[in-house]
Amino acid sequence: MGACKKNRPNGAKNRGDIHILLIGDPGVAKSVTLGFMADISPKGRYVVGKSASGAGLTATVVRDEYLRGWSLEAGAMVLANKGLVCIDELEKMDPNDRSAMHEAMEQQTVTISKANVQASLKAETSVLAAANPKFGRFDPYQSIAQQIDLPPTLINRFDIIFTLRDIPDKEKDMKIASHVLDEHMLEGNEMFIERNLFRKYIAYAKQRVKPKLGVDAAEEIKNFYVNLRNKPVASESAMRPIPISARQLQALVRMAEASAKLRLSETVSVEDAQKAIELMKYYLMQVGYDYESKTFDIDKVTNKMSHSKMNKIFTVKEAITALESKFGKEIPVDELKEDLKDKMSEDEIDEAINKLINGNEIYRPRRGYIGIF
Repeated sequence: MGACKKNRPNGAKNRGDIHILLIGDPGVAKSVTLGFMADISPKGRYVVGKSASGAGLTATVVRDEYLRGWSLEAGAMVLANKGLVCIDELEKMDPNDRSAMHEAMEQQTVTISKANVQASLKAETSVLAAANPKFGRFDPYQSIAQQIDLPPTLINRFDIIFTLRDIPDKEKDMKIASHVLDEHMLEGNEMFIERNLFRKYIAYAKQRVKPKLGVDAAEEIKNFYVNLRNKPVASESAMRPIPISARQLQALVRMAEASAKLRLSETVSVEDAQKAIELMKYYLMQVGYDYESKTFDIDKVTNKMSHSKMNKIFTVKEAITALESKFGKEIPVDELKEDLKDKMSEDEIDEAINKLINGNEIYRPRRGYIGIF
């Protein structure tokens, strides 16, 4: 359904389209879901990452032999303006082609400056994408950026990320088996809501219903955002993890407005806000919960390591800097471990040292010592 696009008096724009990323184990019907959504959407497109290029997704300039000049050709995200683009196997796209999506997803335009063609095309399109983890199955204890070949800048543009995990469960397995077998036996059976009526309902809600955010709903979202960001931490001296950022606040508003559109309501109610908050909590619990610090941590979603791990690296770095005045540029690892024995375990110190070496912050001049550049 999406939310309402807002144009500010100063010229700034807030997008209304919601972007969703599905990350899941093999065989959990991600491709089936994307294919159905592209088909049922009044203006839907389905593309597969491996066979999609940046030009095919956004736009390109080609030489026109008939006009003896250059012509502009629109890609899937421009052609599906005011609609939906479903991108399967997003992680298999070429990284250079994938970067073309950044502008289209956030600014909702595609800017072309090639040859003598300078143009800005509208791409007010919702993105529903699916990606597979690198190692086959999703691991809730690792960050998303470690598990899928997607840059944090792209992951951060998705309003909500759902994990689809294939975990054996007798009751759920019985329902799936019954559904799949019924589909084979009752070939051509009608949907619960007639297909054309469903398409009209979606089109009507997207085009005609423009819900306004109510005062009570805004207060509900505000309280959730402020309370979650300011939860007390175990140690005040430690760097505080950031549970959610302003991007997630914008996503909450968009989901609440979409919930109101589903009801064809002109006002976003407290119940709509609560639905959006429950979805956000579920999403953060699945992909943004740091089991080490036992808190929500948005860095676990967008970065390759959680805030608690980053904090440990900073602690080791500070200890190395403090020991420099005593030992000079080469510091014994045993002295560093002795200095930090009350704060971290030996394994955690070794892991932090390796991260600092990989980041070219320090080096290993000889066995048992670390050096500062």
